[in-house]
Amino acid sequence: MKINHFNYLLDQNDYIKNHFKNNPLKNLKKILIIGSNGLVGLNILSSLINLKKKFNLQISVYCVSKSSIFKKFNEKDIKFLKLDITKNKLKQKFDLIFFCAGYSSPSSFIKDKNTLFVSSYGLNNAFHSLKKKGKLVFFSSSEIYNGLEKNFNETQSGNTNFDNERAAYINGKKFGETLSYNMIKYGKSVLILRLSLAYGGGPKKNDRRVLNDFILKALKNNKIRMIDRGQSLRKYIFIGDVMIYMFKLLEKNKVGTYNISGESKTTILNLAKIISQLTNTDLFYPKRNKSMPGAPKVVNISFEKIKKVYNFRLVSLSEGLKRTIKWYKLLLKN
Repeated sequence: MKINHFNYLLDQNDYIKNHFKNNPLKNLKKILIIGSNGLVGLNILSSLINLKKKFNLQISVYCVSKSSIFKKFNEKDIKFLKLDITKNKLKQKFDLIFFCAGYSSPSSFIKDKNTLFVSSYGLNNAFHSLKKKGKLVFFSSSEIYNGLEKNFNETQSGNTNFDNERAAYINGKKFGETLSYNMIKYGKSVLILRLSLAYGGGPKKNDRRVLNDFILKALKNNKIRMIDRGQSLRKYIFIGDVMIYMFKLLEKNKVGTYNISGESKTTILNLAKIISQLTNTDLFYPKRNKSMPGAPKVVNISFEKIKKVYNFRLVSLSEGLKRTIKWYKLLLKN
């Protein structure tokens, strides 16, 4: 990634710090981001830098990923390590660990045979690097609810058969949540975030999640050709708003499971129409209906629990898409 790309993320997430009158990272000096090369990890890093500047924080941040992020990066007290967390343990101990490793795109995690190991071996290795009184944030997924048709709240989980196309990803996340709750029983401070379809600046050009795929098709081909009729229901949330929720939960020392979700429901078809309008491109419908293997028809998780912690006006889908389109335009210039 080039520095000007990351500067865009710094600007995109600048509004986050305005939600905090006090430092949400009190006494958390040494921070580790595992999976720092993805959408969530890069936005955590940019948010930390903005908070660091606002509150003059004396923190050091270690960024771990399987691939390199920056060739040159001048920010003080930030280090980058190339490491596979499923096979290695870090010898150092940290006050705060963000575990957001692994693929988010179904086309990627379905194919990768190591998907199951990320939230099992990988997360277990991460706990070895957590200080006794440290905090860990584990990014789970709304895929946990796969198999349910209603009651998408934190007391529920879906029923996914072992031979489901997405089973390795879903059961890996369930393992990670189980491990996290065991650690909570032993006195660890663990926050589990069931994230529902975050989007925004940060993903790579090869990210094939449907929202990103629509934008890339529009910008590269000047048209969007759908693979199905787009009747599946989704809730999207802008990545900057995810950061606000997360840091508020840390600020208030919350533990356990929280859904992180947007407010407005939309069909895939409506999403395609909005992107088509914003990019001034044509939209084409398929003659035959063909969807991703195992894809849920409804992703409509409850966010009542998180609203009790902090309630604010979320970035609208239209505005968030405009910012995401700008990100991809920047990527495609290089």
